[in-house]
Amino acid sequence: MRLLYRELVPPFASDRPLPAKSVKNTHQHSLEFLFHPSSVALVGITTTNPWHWTRTFLDALIETEFDRPLYLVNPKGGEIKGHKVHTSLKDVPGNIDYVIGLVNAHTAARLVEECAEKGVRAVHFCTAGFSETGEDERIRLESQLVEVARRTGIRIIGPNCMGIYCPQSRLSFSPSLPKERGPVGFISQSGGNSIYLVRQAALRGVRFSKVISYGNACDINENDLLEYLANDADTRIICLYIEGVKDGRRFRRALEKATKEKTVILLKGGTTEGGARAVAGHTAALAGSRSTWEALCKQLGIISVCNLDEMVDVLVTLLFLPLPRGRNAVLFGAGGGASVLIADEFENRGLRVPALPKEIVARIQEFTPAAGNILRNPVDYSQNMMDAESTSKTFDILSRWEGTDFVVTFIRTGQFVLPWLSESRINMLVGRFGAKQGHSPKPVAMVLEPSILPQEAEAILAAIRECISSGLPVYYSFAAAANAINLVLSHAEKRSETA
Repeated sequence: MRLLYRELVPPFASDRPLPAKSVKNTHQHSLEFLFHPSSVALVGITTTNPWHWTRTFLDALIETEFDRPLYLVNPKGGEIKGHKVHTSLKDVPGNIDYVIGLVNAHTAARLVEECAEKGVRAVHFCTAGFSETGEDERIRLESQLVEVARRTGIRIIGPNCMGIYCPQSRLSFSPSLPKERGPVGFISQSGGNSIYLVRQAALRGVRFSKVISYGNACDINENDLLEYLANDADTRIICLYIEGVKDGRRFRRALEKATKEKTVILLKGGTTEGGARAVAGHTAALAGSRSTWEALCKQLGIISVCNLDEMVDVLVTLLFLPLPRGRNAVLFGAGGGASVLIADEFENRGLRVPALPKEIVARIQEFTPAAGNILRNPVDYSQNMMDAESTSKTFDILSRWEGTDFVVTFIRTGQFVLPWLSESRINMLVGRFGAKQGHSPKPVAMVLEPSILPQEAEAILAAIRECISSGLPVYYSFAAAANAINLVLSHAEKRSETA
């Protein structure tokens, strides 16, 4: 049976301990209303094509059960999914706080004028076709938009972006995003990247406080948003996808403030020649050199990542893996070749895989046959992995060894035949290791590789859900686990040095 995306998303346990200390809002930030609008209007939504991209925003708000006044506006009028379509903003009977503009670039400035007459406070323009094209006429259209916004006092998000996702207020820009809120804030210059991160992170148990895609940043920019999240009590970790900044000095000041109280993870887009060209055509931003951004992250104690998947891995580590006291790992799983590769991955990233002392090996050998098992570290437990009692006893011995700081278990799905990988067997293994989390004297993580075989894939995804429900951080590869754990440990070590 095929599983839907929402069925794969595990529940979020809000009582789990979170990194960094809570920050109280010292003042009511001027952008607070953006994330908690009293009413929303979708202006320019299509009335004829149910598959048109403008319908995405309505579908998202319906799915999240947005419970404040929601108005639809299109000159053709009519009705969409039980909602009356008003022919103009003037025809809307109530007040409008926040408008999602789905009109073309040539009519955007006129829409802002109409919003001012209606008393609207902010407009998010999903619309593209402005300065990112590099065309003089399109640049002029964006400048005109800014001029009208400044004259009327209306704040603009975008253009060329997806806008805001805030589970607490049930504001969303895409269907299938979790309704539960969490401790992570995400500022993204890209709309597609914001959706990707939220969905991929949700599959791993991560939830968000606020996400904003801000596009060309003609008005509200990365500095405004970073300053806001730095003071937001609901946000404990700040993620950034940045293509370029409007004011470098202000951005640095905002980062300095944010990193004093919160963990900041940054992904810089456009660090190569080809990437910089793509940035210019995407949001018209100036990318900046790789060395400049790397130096900034190093100076301020920011976790720098190379891609969105790495960002998810770091979030999983921060949220679900208790911080190890050191870098010594015990690697415990099945497969001789897999053991070689996972050891290489961990040691190549600055983690240590110390050899087991003779007394530890002797204790395990009392109930473990020599054939099919290699007791060295990594511990290849291929022959006994399906023996619940033996596996549990071995794990307990390894986790209590004073020479280790954390334990990583691994199941490499691609090397076994389907009967070994039956759903019941995978769940038995995952449940066994998941039960150790919270009771083990050392932090525990799991590497569970997704399968490319359709008959195995759903069992693996269900097992990942079980891992996360047990509070067990799960990674999709040896490299991902080693890299994320190293990044988080390096970040913690730097903070302790400067404390």
